[in-house]
Amino acid sequence: MLLLSLITAVSIVLFMLVFWRAGILDVAKDAIATAQGAMNTVRAPDLDDLAREKAVQAAALRLVVLSGSLILRSLLALLAAFIPVLICDWIGLSPMSRTLGFMERWDVIVIITVVMTLGYFASLRLWPR
Repeated sequence: MLLLSLITAVSIVLFMLVFWRAGILDVAKDAIATAQGAMNTVRAPDLDDLAREKAVQAAALRLVVLSGSLILRSLLALLAAFIPVLICDWIGLSPMSRTLGFMERWDVIVIITVVMTLGYFASLRLWPR
């Protein structure tokens, strides 16, 4: 049980680290800003239809690129989280099915969610934005 908990903790830390370092939140914010900008352009009374259409097409292309970037970055974060599970399976510490079965248990998910939420609120108190 301790080994499975350790593998789970390492997987979560790696996921969070890659999620943060890959800039997923920045890309998501950029996608939201692009969509909002496109909506503002559609509503702009001073633009003609052709200018609106060109602006919306440019925004749509930008959103497709950002979506692809988000998908690739997210896959990278998921792959990083899976690495400890694979390594422990390859070296014989814990079979992959056992490790993933542990990670999928409802009590483990609830405990991790509570700990992560408390950690997030504690970080907001320690390092206000």
